[in-house]
Amino acid sequence: MTGDTKTASFMTLASTAHPLDYHNWVHLSPGDRVIVKRYGFEPEHGTVDIVGEDATYFWVWIDGQRRILIFHDDGSAIHKIVS
Repeated sequence: MTGDTKTASFMTLASTAHPLDYHNWVHLSPGDRVIVKRYGFEPEHGTVDIVGEDATYFWVWIDGQRRILIFHDDGSAIHKIVS
C-alpha cells in the first residue's frame, strides 16, 4: 500500500511540477522543491540544498532521508515543483 501512496502522491504533484533538463538547472535555487526520478527508485520529493556555481551539479535533501548529489549524465530526471 505504501508504494501505491507514493505513486498517487507523484501523480497528484505531476501537474504542478515542470521537468528540467540539464541546461535549465541554472534556474534552481536552494530551497526549491523538486521530484527526483532515479533508476531503481520510486520518485523522491526533496529540497535543493546547494547548486554548483556552474550549475552542473546540485545537492538535494530527500524528504525524511539523506542528501544526494545530482550531476549531469547521472541518469536522474528532475521536476521542479511550482506552487
